[in-house]
Amino acid sequence: MSKQSVDQLLDGVSSSIKSTSKSVDALIEAIDSYGTEYPEMVENLRSSLAKHDTENEQKAAAAGVSLLSLKNSSLLGYLDDLSLIVQSKLDALQIGGDKVEEMRAQVVQNSVVHRVTLDKGIKPLEKRLNYQLDKLMDTYRRREREEEEAKEKAQALEEDKRSEGADGADSADSAEEDADMLENDSAGLRFRPNAAGFIRKGADKRHEGAGAKYRPPKISAALPPSMQEEQNESKQEGRQRNLQSMDEYLRQVGDAPSVEASVGATIINGGRDMKSQKQIEKEQEVTRYEEENFVRLPASKAKESKRDRDKRMRNEFFGEDWSMFGNSRDISDVGGIKRKRKQSAWQRARKRMDK
Repeated sequence: MSKQSVDQLLDGVSSSIKSTSKSVDALIEAIDSYGTEYPEMVENLRSSLAKHDTENEQKAAAAGVSLLSLKNSSLLGYLDDLSLIVQSKLDALQIGGDKVEEMRAQVVQNSVVHRVTLDKGIKPLEKRLNYQLDKLMDTYRRREREEEEAKEKAQALEEDKRSEGADGADSADSAEEDADMLENDSAGLRFRPNAAGFIRKGADKRHEGAGAKYRPPKISAALPPSMQEEQNESKQEGRQRNLQSMDEYLRQVGDAPSVEASVGATIINGGRDMKSQKQIEKEQEVTRYEEENFVRLPASKAKESKRDRDKRMRNEFFGEDWSMFGNSRDISDVGGIKRKRKQSAWQRARKRMDK
């Protein structure tokens, strides 16, 4: 670079500085001439800014704090506090003093507040809103893809229109309109209710056979619930009795070794009956439960009425049961009138059905 060009550059810089200083002086004189008063344009600008600030504050108070704005402000504040902490350490090394320590303590406290806000306030909220945010992002991306596909289709249709001419243009427009209508219909009917649910089944058949002969519906015969329950109970009891007798027979006939109780341990009812295998297993289960849980279960005693007890005592003689001779006649009823219990309507109808 020559000396002449450098001189010209310096002259241009000096002239620009002089013009800038003149404009600044003129601005200062204008401001001093207004004093404490401001021009009308400045006053309007200040009033509009103040009004806008108040409206924004009211909207923010009504809508609440935005999560993203809180996150950004907290993150920026935390980074700013970290930089101030580093600067305070450097100043303490260079200058020292109580002022630097006070400023450093205040900055550390602010950084703790921002870090707690990020860790305890924003992260849990982000975890809760993660699913909804992902869903919104997926919707946004899908909309973008649909817009791009629509633009590509429009470009392809325009190219076809240019290539085919005026006649092809009409057909392309109609095809585009049909495609748009189909897309809109498919998008609108995607979540439609099932139309088949509003149609009654067999309605056409009824209309077709309206003039035919009436045929009553075929209903399978069923017993009343009480009779059915009694029959089921009797069948179940007979099945259990048959299974028990078969088990005892197989146990006696079989050659496989088996564990038997002590002699006389299975004799009950004064020597007139033997414990079944089911009763023995039930007693073993009760014993096992009592030993494992350290409790004593109450003995289950069937309540016997006075009439049954008297009947049982009449049939016993010298420790033996003589009821096998069929003497089921009640002595207390001899010479008296046997009173019949009043039967219900259902019992009387059932008796007539049995006859």
